[in-house]
Amino acid sequence: MLVCANCGQENPEGFRFCGRCGAALEASAPQAEERKVVSVLFCDLVGFTAKSERSDPEDVRAVLRTYHDRLKKEIERLGGTVEKFIGDAVMAVFGAPTAHEDDAERAVRAGLRILEAISELNEDRPDRGLSVRIGVNTGEAVVTLGARAERGEAMVAGDVVNTAARLQAAAPQDSLVVGAPTERITRDHIDYEELEPVTVKGKSEPVRLFRALSARGRYGVDVDQRTRSPFIGRTYELELLLRTFARSVDEGGL
Repeated sequence: MLVCANCGQENPEGFRFCGRCGAALEASAPQAEERKVVSVLFCDLVGFTAKSERSDPEDVRAVLRTYHDRLKKEIERLGGTVEKFIGDAVMAVFGAPTAHEDDAERAVRAGLRILEAISELNEDRPDRGLSVRIGVNTGEAVVTLGARAERGEAMVAGDVVNTAARLQAAAPQDSLVVGAPTERITRDHIDYEELEPVTVKGKSEPVRLFRALSARGRYGVDVDQRTRSPFIGRTYELELLLRTFARSVDEGGL
């Protein structure tokens, strides 16, 4: 299919002009890809399909719209990107297209915030009775550069995505669980409880599972943003910096 750059209409292969607006069509060049370490978050409503069968379709749509909007807000607030909504499931990526050195922590904090947001939605409308399971996994993925998530284009692919989905399915109700790589990266900032390893499809060995309990302080405010790696071979520069600071204090300079 060829997508019109002018109006977004999909057109069959072989069309030279858009069937909707008449603009000239050009075959899209292959999109560039690169390998990146990302954190993938999956969130799914528990038992919502069964509830939907007994509800009016307009009511179901209203609930899903509120749910999707709230999750998108919480995910994007911490720098994540919603790749897709699949019914009542949400997949988000931290580390693509924009990478931060603390993407794993951002993903876990977003998951914890989603749990709080679901509680707030239920307090606002007790009849909703929303409940979720969330899974976060960190690992290397193939990232499609220039993918447009808002149009449903897949951004990341790899085992990290599949494992995140399996972790979400294994999570206790109203809980956030993470895999071992995510726990190892974020244990200085998030409190965890290790659960029993689970056997998941596609894995030859049981997967270690950790339930996120709480974050140690508010992100960017109470969190100690210390350098995670020591400086090496900067003795001369450090001495120069200290001498410059001492001279500025003695002379009253800025």
